[in-house]
Amino acid sequence: MHAETLTRNEAIPLDVPALAMRGIGKRFPGVVALDGVDLTLMPGKVHALMGENGAGKSTLIKILAGVYGKDSGTIAIGGVETELKTPRDALKKGIKVVFQEIALISEFTVAENIFLEEYPRRADGSIAWKTIRAEAKALFDRIGFAVDPAARTGDLPVSQQQMVEIARALAHEAKIVVMDEPTSSLTPKEVELLFVVIRRLTALGIAVVYVSHKLDEVFEISDTVTVLRDGRHISTKPIGEHTHDSLIHDMIGRRIENLFPRSRTGSAGKVALSVEGLSTDTKLKDVSFEARAGEVLGFFGLMGAGRTELAKAIVGYDPIRTGRITIDGTALKPHDTRTAVSLGIGLLTEDRKLEGLMLELPVQQNMSLAALSSFAKAGFVDEGSERSAVQSFVDRFRVKTPSLFQPIKNLSGGNQQKVLLARWLMRGLKVIVVDEPTRGIDVGAKSEIFALIDRLAGEGLAVIMMTSEMPELLGLSDRIAVMAEGRLTATFSREEATQERILNAAIA
Repeated sequence: MHAETLTRNEAIPLDVPALAMRGIGKRFPGVVALDGVDLTLMPGKVHALMGENGAGKSTLIKILAGVYGKDSGTIAIGGVETELKTPRDALKKGIKVVFQEIALISEFTVAENIFLEEYPRRADGSIAWKTIRAEAKALFDRIGFAVDPAARTGDLPVSQQQMVEIARALAHEAKIVVMDEPTSSLTPKEVELLFVVIRRLTALGIAVVYVSHKLDEVFEISDTVTVLRDGRHISTKPIGEHTHDSLIHDMIGRRIENLFPRSRTGSAGKVALSVEGLSTDTKLKDVSFEARAGEVLGFFGLMGAGRTELAKAIVGYDPIRTGRITIDGTALKPHDTRTAVSLGIGLLTEDRKLEGLMLELPVQQNMSLAALSSFAKAGFVDEGSERSAVQSFVDRFRVKTPSLFQPIKNLSGGNQQKVLLARWLMRGLKVIVVDEPTRGIDVGAKSEIFALIDRLAGEGLAVIMMTSEMPELLGLSDRIAVMAEGRLTATFSREEATQERILNAAIA
């Protein structure tokens, strides 16, 4: 990090709202996405925008970014009413949105990405490459973050790619920077660095919109928070006037008495999964552990520690070099997913959209996929039996869907995750591995997923949970295993585990 003194953009008056959206309405066929929503941003402040999935946050951001046109309402920037008809309009007005899926060209250099819309040129019209690199460096100096302007963007970690997006915002003299779930793929250390940069942006007079499901982050970085629910504005308050409970209540319209419910009363049963000396060519090094029926075994590690690689290896998805895996006493041989599923182990993947769901297909086909053979009669699927089984899990897991034939892509993240859980349970399991089960899920849906995980363990499954979220790790796990650089470095009982002990083991 650099220590340069920041100079505020004097063109940004601090007493005039950087943005005033009033009565914003937006409809899609059959859906009211926004209904008279207000949002006011002040220069030099961090304004959190919160709400459950489907609350209208993304629609409001896309209107601000010029991706969608509003149906009603007004938008004023710096006190001047304006129209944002295209993304270029928004950029020219000083609005930069850093979306969760970072929009950079991976083959271009950092400097080329920063000035992509308009390269500085020499008198003869040719691109001034030296100027581009020098100006890119100056932008990074302003935010206090060192990134090589000549580096290939695709080679950078996500945290540095975010800094490139922020530098692009400064290159366009942004007055408003929107960050959409900016920490979803960052390590705790990278989150700290991002927060330093956000505070530097506000010192420059820039208004920052911070969109996140992570309550602890919102309380740490925000000055003000606006809550949307079902497309309507619910509240705008200084963050100091909220507690965790009051913020959750505004978001979901009810109180969650216990975010991490624990209905299990019995002790863990027999060993359901045994892993001995597991190593792979790419990451894992001599990993050994046991998971018992009726327990939640949590795995924690910083980014790159090997949690996801372990999840995929123990269900036969990724090849192993050495080691032995047994499920309920039977060896996983051959080491492949077909054998693993037949022995009773399933995987809820980290990336549900890329690796778990068939987005264009309906709820019914997504849920019944792993159990189709159980509905087969004379080589054909008995659709009546299939539909009945799917409906029973929809009811049991309280999946919110207008019908079993609704395309799965139209469901919220929490309901998609319930469908994937049901897919494996419909098959019949002894062990389920859940990798980042609440990634991209709002707090209301999280509480339901947590309750399901607790219930599954209570029904006798061994649940192996890979997570980077410390609260859910400590709240749900009976035992906690910690990984660093592909190795298992420590295992704690529920009583022994503390955040400090876990983090110390994670950096061992």
